[in-house]
Amino acid sequence: MHDTYLINKISKSLNEICTKSNICKITQLTIVVNHSSHVNEKNLQEHLIENNKDLLANEFKVIVQREDIENQTAIIHSIQGETFEE
Repeated sequence: MHDTYLINKISKSLNEICTKSNICKITQLTIVVNHSSHVNEKNLQEHLIENNKDLLANEFKVIVQREDIENQTAIIHSIQGETFEE
C-alpha cells in the first residue's frame, strides 16, 4: 500500500489527540487527504480497528474527504465520541 506511512501517522496522531482531549471512545472520524491519496474509508478503518481498537466504539465510522492539499498529508477534520468523566 502506498500510504502506509500516512495511515500509521494518522493512527498515532489519533491516539495523542484522544489522550489530550480525554476521549475514550470514537464513534466517527472525518479526515481530509489529497485527491491522489490511496487512503480510503476501508483501509483506514481496517488499520484503526487493528491498531486503535481500545479507542473505537462498536459502530465506529470513518469518513474520508478529498481536497487539494499536499501529498502524504492528512488533516483530522473532526472526531466524535465519548469523553472520560472527571
